[in-house]
Amino acid sequence: MTLAGRVLRGLGPLHERLPVWVVVAAVVGVAFPGAAHAGRWGVPVMLGGQVLGVALTLKARRFLRALQRPGVLLGALVVQWVVLPLAGYGLLVLLHHDTVGVGALVTAASPAEITSALVALLAVGDGALAATVMAASVASSAVLTPLWVAALLGSGHHVDRGGLVVELALSVALPLVAGTTVRTRWPAVARLDARWLDLAGLSLVLVVFVGAGSARPMLSGHMVGPAVAAAAALVVVGALVGGAVGMAVPGGRRARVAVAFPVAMREFGIATAVLLVVAPASAGFAGVYGIVLMLGATAAAGVLRRWQLPAGADRVPHQRTDTT
Repeated sequence: MTLAGRVLRGLGPLHERLPVWVVVAAVVGVAFPGAAHAGRWGVPVMLGGQVLGVALTLKARRFLRALQRPGVLLGALVVQWVVLPLAGYGLLVLLHHDTVGVGALVTAASPAEITSALVALLAVGDGALAATVMAASVASSAVLTPLWVAALLGSGHHVDRGGLVVELALSVALPLVAGTTVRTRWPAVARLDARWLDLAGLSLVLVVFVGAGSARPMLSGHMVGPAVAAAAALVVVGALVGGAVGMAVPGGRRARVAVAFPVAMREFGIATAVLLVVAPASAGFAGVYGIVLMLGATAAAGVLRRWQLPAGADRVPHQRTDTT
């Protein structure tokens, strides 16, 4: 085996080392903002890669079971679309409507983080339920994000709904349908489930790299303190809200984890795109939030996974329940 092969083998599957790779991507992105900025064109592809990687591990019937729980789905959507934007508005007022405050508001009024389905799956949650909650939140954002932005920032802040719909269709709907169809029609692809999760993990790491580049201006200037504090506050509020909603979900631990992560995590890629239109000076905040969010979420998923899976157990969590 070559030296490179031994190193990669020692590092283990990428999806099991996500917190480490997120730190690396964040540091490199902040250090080389030009390279990170050059990769912004590929963000929709990276987001699609996350969804595709998760979808390739899930059969269609699992999504049908998730859709049979409309009360859970509706409750998760209502809470995240009411509580979190209001929390963002609270940060806006607290920060006296400054650049960081505007960034916090728009980020809080963004949909569930596309990565949340992957993170929930890695935490040994129900991947199909998590992906369903995430997809429903992203779909509703085409209407709700512009409404919240206009209501709390003023009608002069216009969001292009049509462009948002197209981007979300390409980044979420298409890879979700394609991956699930392949997994359902050709069950043999289950043998590569760890590789599909690595694909999703690599896509996540690349998104963090690009987002970290956009965060450089805030992290290198006088706004670094307020930006990091506001991002951490938004992550903590999201975690508390997501945890509370998850605890109210019937059906056991896997269902609770599956709902908690999409409710807690906001999509910083979409937030960046919206901010570039309505408040370009605030766009860097979404990158700061993305770094803080991904560090916290991947670390939490790793802890939950270790608690759930005993030593020597199958490290691809869904395989234990989706082998037929």
